[in-house]
Amino acid sequence: MTKPLKTRQICFFYIALLPIIKFFSAPSVICGFCGEDLWIAALINSVADIVTIAVLYFLLKNENCDFFTLTEKTFGKAFAKTVAVFYIVFFLLKSVMPVSEVKSYVELTLYVTAPNISSFMPAFIAIIYICVQRLRVLGRIADGVIIAAIIGYAFTYGLSLSDTDLGAILPIGASGAKNIFLGAYSSVTWFSDGAYFLFFVGEYVKGKHDGLKIILSAAISSLVVLVFLVIFYGTFTSISARQNFAMTEISKYTTSINNTERFDYLPIIALLFVSLFSLALPFYFATELVTRVLPVKRLTAAVAVSVPSVALLLFFDDYFAAIERFILNAASGYCLFFGCVFPVAMAILIKLRKKEKNNEIQEC
Repeated sequence: MTKPLKTRQICFFYIALLPIIKFFSAPSVICGFCGEDLWIAALINSVADIVTIAVLYFLLKNENCDFFTLTEKTFGKAFAKTVAVFYIVFFLLKSVMPVSEVKSYVELTLYVTAPNISSFMPAFIAIIYICVQRLRVLGRIADGVIIAAIIGYAFTYGLSLSDTDLGAILPIGASGAKNIFLGAYSSVTWFSDGAYFLFFVGEYVKGKHDGLKIILSAAISSLVVLVFLVIFYGTFTSISARQNFAMTEISKYTTSINNTERFDYLPIIALLFVSLFSLALPFYFATELVTRVLPVKRLTAAVAVSVPSVALLLFFDDYFAAIERFILNAASGYCLFFGCVFPVAMAILIKLRKKEKNNEIQEC
């Protein structure tokens, strides 16, 4: 049976698609908790994600099916479907902040006059289209957007570094351990990316040094985010917590921009193009799980998982401050558990259960 993904595509998936979603309001939110130590908070979450991916890879690298199929084979259908339901909620919670902040970003920075909600609806049409495809589409998307992502990163960083005060992040740890961990905890929903690897276990063509390549790509993805956060704080220092649209803000005061035009919108548009596919990821995996739990077609499942976000944007915009507090508090704990703790624990249990069965067979 031909596997839908290649190791290269998983690496591009982490490097191209996952950093960009952390470039919008996440930096200002983390700054609100721990100021100049925002990069340490992000580093904590990044290390947790890398460890999760590493554990999943090394414990389940010889399996020929994804985590949820493996869970069903090991613990039964009822348990596997229960786990799937929890992860549907996980991915829907994970989608709330990115969808809202990208919508606000587009409306408030790219339009002269405020557009109506219908201007963002084509994004949901594109998301639903992606959701009805098979896993192979993610590999093709990763291959297709990696160049745009690299160009966006390179130009954005290149334009911003000259006016960045790197000394602003000193002294390291000035905010105190409590505030740093609070910043890390409250930003978990933007991270917890180890959960994506649950769908890749056993679904890629195996080759030499796969583990090193995948873990290194996750580390590069984290480095892209950490560099962005350092540049962001080095640009705005004490007022960083008030800069809600970090991606546009960090390059707008560059000397070359002030003397010419805002050509920095070229890499920004490239990153916005990539961000559309990043937005689709939680919806895609939620759709996949709905089709496993319920006997419905992918299109029906894709529409169903998109409805909460559409309703949020249409009817609950005035209450978004309360929704944001819920995401940063209660939902962060939920995402931390199912993004890091649960996958690691389950991988260990699956490995132990398989070892027990092998021992029983040998004894017989």
